[in-house]
Amino acid sequence: MQFTRRQFLKASAAASAASAFPSIWSRVHEAQALTPCENGVNLVIIQLEGGNDGINMVIPMTDGNGGNRSTYETMRPAIGIDVGNPSLPNLTPTQVGNDPLHNGQVALHPHMLGLKSLYDSGNLAVLLGVHYPNPNLSHFESEDIWYHADPAQTGVSSGWMGRTLDQLCSGQPSAVPAVDTDSQLTPLFYGGTSVMAFDDLSDLIFPVSYAFDDTQTADYRGAFDSIYATAGGNLAPFIQLIGNTGSAAAGKIDAYSTAKESLAKNLNDMINHTSNGSGGFGANGRDNFGLARSLRTVFALMKGQQPGNLPLGCRVFRVAIGGFDTHSQQGIHTPLTTTSLAQKVASGFPGEYHGELLYHLDRGISAFWRDCVDDGNLYKNTVIMTFSEFGRRIEENGSGTGDYNAGTDHGSSAPMFVVGPKSGESTGPSHLVGGMYGAYSELDHPDDDGNPVLQLDFRNMYGELISKWFGLSGSTTNTVLGNGFTYTPQGFLV
Repeated sequence: MQFTRRQFLKASAAASAASAFPSIWSRVHEAQALTPCENGVNLVIIQLEGGNDGINMVIPMTDGNGGNRSTYETMRPAIGIDVGNPSLPNLTPTQVGNDPLHNGQVALHPHMLGLKSLYDSGNLAVLLGVHYPNPNLSHFESEDIWYHADPAQTGVSSGWMGRTLDQLCSGQPSAVPAVDTDSQLTPLFYGGTSVMAFDDLSDLIFPVSYAFDDTQTADYRGAFDSIYATAGGNLAPFIQLIGNTGSAAAGKIDAYSTAKESLAKNLNDMINHTSNGSGGFGANGRDNFGLARSLRTVFALMKGQQPGNLPLGCRVFRVAIGGFDTHSQQGIHTPLTTTSLAQKVASGFPGEYHGELLYHLDRGISAFWRDCVDDGNLYKNTVIMTFSEFGRRIEENGSGTGDYNAGTDHGSSAPMFVVGPKSGESTGPSHLVGGMYGAYSELDHPDDDGNPVLQLDFRNMYGELISKWFGLSGSTTNTVLGNGFTYTPQGFLV
């Protein structure tokens, strides 16, 4: 058959947009064999885009032998969250432990009841004061630093996860071990290993004309197979790379399209206000920021399908929830003893924007984890990690008590969450040890910009995942982290 130049260029562009990926067009009804690095533990990375206010996500309740609570109340007269009292508790229901440095009591945001439950069960580690030296307050530059694990901005082109995958998948050019749930590949995954990037499973359709019959479509796909196979055998490295990655991408489209999002019952309850799952997530269900939908796609891909209900080979994922750049109207918290969560959800969290974001983060992670637990196996080999490009300034930028326009400006260090299987649950090379790690940054001793001071270098958090979860050696871990950095074990994965 013949193709016009326009048809070929249009289809080539659509196919290559997914490549970063052996083909199964001729064996659509046959399960695709996986490479060694496409088998193993799962990691789900959740990015909080915009710079999350970690001080209002993990909140000091008491001073201990420091001054964090007193400073918090002074610096945040409008957006600060009241501790409450025994008859009207506010933070007590989400208290998660004590600051390891000053022994002050610490609580999660009152809307984060699901993560509080995971903390109590030993499945949540709270990492305090995480960032990098000499913080950069630009969204784009700080994101790049986190993506590349390059605080000195030396210009390294690969991402830290891209380098990790290159180590895991060395000598396996057809491997596609990761998915970025975005329309474009995030620099986090930049490297020599193929990664798929797409917003939705429905996007995974080979670009053909609706005017084609089945024979023409098969010929069309065969033509692409031939192009990629020829390029893959070229002696020029760049052309060979195009051939290998394009072939790998094409080979995954049909396989991934067999994944069934309907299996994520708790996430679907949250999205559709139904009651088919075990966690009751439909009662106050909402997905205003799209996180639950992205996690539903991740769950479906982790669950696998293909012919024969087999794994699909993707095991590292990035999802994102945006909206955390809260310079103004961050919100004033209304105690749950005054307005219940059900009432807040029904009314759209009026005047509590950041609290709404944290509610959706909490519910998304909790519903996803419940689906993994209900599966019976996925929770045993899955870890979830959150991060944001930076936290927020200690002092709010409003005019005082009752100022609904108050917000927070760009900051530095902030908490990270890690959720995973505890001892006795994990089938991976390590297990999660829940609890508090690092130290709450001393709010009464900020840096020169009025921001929390670094307590934990984020490269050590990455190193823990690379070494303990993916099982790479200490020397390889240091190679991945680069720039002479030496990973120090943190203890949340052992």
